[in-house]
Amino acid sequence: MKREQLKFLLVNLLALAVLQPGAVAFANFDAPYGFLKDLSAWLEAYVGTIPLVLIYAFWNREKLGKKVIGGYLIFAALLVSFSYYISKLVVADINPNFSFKDFLILCPVSMVLALMLFIPSLIHIHRLYYPYDLPLIIAELLVSFAALLLYIKLRKS
Repeated sequence: MKREQLKFLLVNLLALAVLQPGAVAFANFDAPYGFLKDLSAWLEAYVGTIPLVLIYAFWNREKLGKKVIGGYLIFAALLVSFSYYISKLVVADINPNFSFKDFLILCPVSMVLALMLFIPSLIHIHRLYYPYDLPLIIAELLVSFAALLLYIKLRKS
């Protein structure tokens, strides 16, 4: 992989890692709603970053290449579809009229809230996760570890 492609991957991994604690914090703000609510909040926050990542990708399109950008667009479309499906499952009882338009409005708001709650959620990390969030904790550790390894690789090159 080229250096610019590694940087692009690092940007995505850092977005995932940084957004999770804040997203879980606001998902569980007033009560624990379960694993799917926490997962949907994290995915919504990440989907909110996709336009920014795409701007970065198009800005560096010559260095990244068409294959990387095309692959990311396919990944983004699949992720948006999956995230919408999960969000619709979570919100179905509360708002049966939840639409894709509502989802698209919710994603940037979720991203901003997750970023705002990042530092407070790290301070209170011991109270942030519930036992059903173990898969999210494992995912956070794996994403953070992958980002650290990628950063080290980029520093060496």
